[in-house]
Amino acid sequence: MLKRTLFFGSPGKLSIQNSLLTWESTDNPVKKISLEDIAFIVLESQQILISTYCLNAIAENGIALICCDNSHLPSAQMIPFSNNSLTQKHTAAQLNASDALKGRLWRQTIQAKILNQAQCLANFGFQNMRLLALHKEVKNNDVNNTEAVAARYYFQQLSNQQNNFLRERNGIPPNHALNYGYAIIRAAVARALTSSGLLCVVGIHHANQYNPLGLADDIMEPYRPFIDALVFSNISFFDCERLEKEHKAELLRALTMDVKIANENRPLLNAISFTTASLARCFLKEQNTVIYPEFPSL
Repeated sequence: MLKRTLFFGSPGKLSIQNSLLTWESTDNPVKKISLEDIAFIVLESQQILISTYCLNAIAENGIALICCDNSHLPSAQMIPFSNNSLTQKHTAAQLNASDALKGRLWRQTIQAKILNQAQCLANFGFQNMRLLALHKEVKNNDVNNTEAVAARYYFQQLSNQQNNFLRERNGIPPNHALNYGYAIIRAAVARALTSSGLLCVVGIHHANQYNPLGLADDIMEPYRPFIDALVFSNISFFDCERLEKEHKAELLRALTMDVKIANENRPLLNAISFTTASLARCFLKEQNTVIYPEFPSL
């Protein structure tokens, strides 16, 4: 079952009543939602009251909670501790993974990302032969930094959708939309990793001591082009100085988009869980390849 993502952008109060998440605000009637139906909660307003009891209920139900800063961009998230019964086994396998295994997994990850970027360009009618060639050049642990070469070419092509666009975190629109979408994907991946009994802090490539979500940053890479496609296919919609509620709702819609993974169509949110489960099996040496989604062709 595809669970819901809830967005709260106005002042109000969240509480638990009879095992239901309850939203109260001055402008709207009281709303109640079953916790079992929720995957994500996004708190954008700085004037939302929420109790520790409510936070604990959210965590116990495996719900990821995302808070936004004064700029209305995701700034922090609460990820539930995994309730996977095999967490200890999966974590031990992850911590004992050899450098050679992690290098192979990172190669597979970057190859999947570049292939998805190539198909994204093809869908926009842009040349993608360069990316298809780069995909074949990726080495274990991407020692030649093929990912960066591919990304530079990829965004140069996408810039044809908007003059003077340069991919920079604090750059001109639609950079803010890309940032928001990537943050949502990152949170979704982190939630799925903990549900698969893995530690987000121990990456296969990202290893910054100040980054608590290194593994999420690794595994989200092949999912970025889905956000890119959503944004650049609606470029005039996202060409705004500030993201409003309707822009964020459209970006949150990415979680429900159908993607092809393991020869089946699944909502992106479910595909992420499929990917993290396959990663756990790779650490356990039960399979050799982590399974990522394929970008759809038009």
